[in-house]
Amino acid sequence: MNLELQYGELSNDEDFVNKCEDLKMNLIEVQKVLDQLLPLKAQYDKMSLPAQIELDLFLLFALNSLHWINLRIQGVDPTTHPIKDELQRIKATMAKWQQVKDRKKRPTLDIEATKRFVRSGLYDPHKETAKPPNKIFKYDN
Repeated sequence: MNLELQYGELSNDEDFVNKCEDLKMNLIEVQKVLDQLLPLKAQYDKMSLPAQIELDLFLLFALNSLHWINLRIQGVDPTTHPIKDELQRIKATMAKWQQVKDRKKRPTLDIEATKRFVRSGLYDPHKETAKPPNKIFKYDN
């Protein structure tokens, strides 16, 4: 793939050339990452379920983001394109997956200790006398 861009008359516009070169370098980096991950699809069935989910989510987000970039380069407004809804759906799925992963990090509840706390919190020492503590009067005659 030839990545040498010919700018022609636009070569005098330094801002445009710099942005194009930055985009080119970023796309090269994305290509390197995808080149490393795409061969993993051959071993997909041997991977654990969490690894499969993370790989699927990463590839979905990466490819849809590249489509978003392609639309922007072509001059199409991606905010009115269905790709926007797809990216939002993927982000929501990623958030749900993060919640599932974080469940393991949550503290667990000791049921027996909780019962003891509730029982002692509900204990009323004046229940047997049926007189609240502020209604006990002592008359000294």
